[in-house]
Amino acid sequence: MNNQTFSLEIREGKLIIPSEIENYLSKCSDNVQVLLTVQSTSNDLANKWDKWFEEIENCQILNSAINPEDDYGQLLINKYKNQGLEL
Repeated sequence: MNNQTFSLEIREGKLIIPSEIENYLSKCSDNVQVLLTVQSTSNDLANKWDKWFEEIENCQILNSAINPEDDYGQLLINKYKNQGLEL
């Protein structure tokens, strides 16, 4: 299998495939695999993920999130008590 590396241009978030790549692909057999590696010097996305993880670590855990079955059981018991039943 032959490998060829090309650089693509990006405009408004879309890949621009130059004619040299189209010509190369037209000469290849039908068994072609194209791999894409994105390299960015911008660290903006990493910063957004870091901020999100930091916010998640500082979130308060709600009681119902720990034991949702306990809340259901207590609500059920209260329902029966409101109807005058004793448990």
